[in-house]
Amino acid sequence: MKKLLAIIILLVSNLCFSQLKSVIIDSKTKEKIPYVNIWIENDNIGTTSNEKGEFELEVHNTKNILFSAIGFETKKISSDSIKNILELRPITTELDEIIINSKKLTQELIVGKFKKTKINHYYKNGIKPWIIARFFNYKEKYDKTPLLKKIRLLTKSDVKNSKFNIRLYALNENGEPKNYIYDKNIIGIAKKGKKITEIDISKLNIEFPEKGFFIAIEWLIIEENKYEYKYTMQGSRKKLEGISYEPAIGTIPAETSENSWIFNQGKWKKTSKTTGTSKEYEGKYMLTAIELTLTN
Repeated sequence: MKKLLAIIILLVSNLCFSQLKSVIIDSKTKEKIPYVNIWIENDNIGTTSNEKGEFELEVHNTKNILFSAIGFETKKISSDSIKNILELRPITTELDEIIINSKKLTQELIVGKFKKTKINHYYKNGIKPWIIARFFNYKEKYDKTPLLKKIRLLTKSDVKNSKFNIRLYALNENGEPKNYIYDKNIIGIAKKGKKITEIDISKLNIEFPEKGFFIAIEWLIIEENKYEYKYTMQGSRKKLEGISYEPAIGTIPAETSENSWIFNQGKWKKTSKTTGTSKEYEGKYMLTAIELTLTN
């Protein structure tokens, strides 16, 4: 009787658990879509499609799965409806046309300067996909250097050449990141260790929007970013195994959360105050350390 009961429990648990495995493609071109942000609605579980558009995700019971990728409509679909191939519909993003003169670039302006040596707090990722965003307000003095040239940020990685994605958002009526001002992935590569990582975006010909915009950093839950480590809990000698997806992103302390947002479980929200940390950051808000170089 006990053996029969154990078999029944095992069968029921297997029915409640499924391993999703699929390839994500463009519904028009049928090309594979890399680095799609995938998560279970209202849950802290998710992943990212790899360079070939492939992903795997363990799901307990039937859940809604959300798919988000730059240049495509966000899709919500029940897990029991996902087949071997999943299609995302591309969206048309109307971007302002920029006309570049043939004169040499003579002016630059750096916004958001930070010192690498003064930063020791980071946004770190565990095993779920999420996004952090920093808002940059427009100022009249930017008129002389209106074009986005470089993005510099502080990264700390335990693996070689970890990849992350940059999303550039406009803002909606609630001040949240909404709609892309550039409709393709901008992939950054962080070298191992504590480094200044620079991304050249000068060839994209993007002009600083007059309403301001967000620079968002998205972690990619892909194999080459995976870091496995061992740790112990306080008061115990037992070694536990942990996993993180690199890199960590440096932060600076801020007095308000006005310009700092986090995207998690399919929703944008402002950051919370830090507690139990160093005096410099205690009671402050963690703002992503980003330097933006503007040019004419």
